[in-house]
Amino acid sequence: AAGIDPRRAAGGISRGRYLKLAIEIKRVLAAAIERGGTTLRDFIGGDGQPGYFQQELFVYGRGGEACKVCGTELRNVVLGQRASVFCPRCQS
Repeated sequence: AAGIDPRRAAGGISRGRYLKLAIEIKRVLAAAIERGGTTLRDFIGGDGQPGYFQQELFVYGRGGEACKVCGTELRNVVLGQRASVFCPRCQS
């Protein structure tokens, strides 16, 4: 959503990109809350229902698949000993 390459050092990100990131975090968080969150395993919310936001995820768990925005193959990477997925075209 913010178009930031996850491999880029935090100090190398422009102020404009940080502002875009803040806007996108708020937008995605609001959408996730509206849809009841993201159920990745066996989580059930207070209303007894699973969250449905996982259907909206653009890259999480989709390594090797096509990006929903540009069609480029999503790449799996390890960052700080954690697995991550990103689009090399949209997040450059």
